[in-house]
Amino acid sequence: MDARSLLQEQLAGSQQMIKYSLGDISDQDARRMPNPTLSPIIWQVGHLANVNAAFLARAGVTAKIPDNYPALFKGGSGGQAAYPPLEEVVRVLDDTHGALMAAVAEADLEAANEGPRGLWKNLGGMFAFVNAHRWYHVGKITSLRALLEKPRLFG
Repeated sequence: MDARSLLQEQLAGSQQMIKYSLGDISDQDARRMPNPTLSPIIWQVGHLANVNAAFLARAGVTAKIPDNYPALFKGGSGGQAAYPPLEEVVRVLDDTHGALMAAVAEADLEAANEGPRGLWKNLGGMFAFVNAHRWYHVGKITSLRALLEKPRLFG
């Protein structure tokens, strides 16, 4: 399997797991903060959509996200806020995921693109980091699911 196919497969898999983890989460559940140190599920999803757009920008692609998303879902934010409906946030995540998959299909994966603290060196490495970042947030979502007394989905 070539690098492009591997990236696409892994990104599709992490997106699938995000959506699977949200399958029985209501809008009300998504806003709950069962632990004040963990941002709610809706923030986790919105953050992923927001960073998808930021990674796309690094790859030279403009993603359309609502104007309030960068401030509402930036790293270091979270907590209680006037979040949009979960359905909308998931739709934006899906849209940015589709744009990300298209970017992977077209990108020169060897093109220079150094991440903060040298976390990646080129676009291929950046797209691999996107996948790792998603799994971090799947972990957050599954922890929040447990605190909301939702059924364990895997592991």
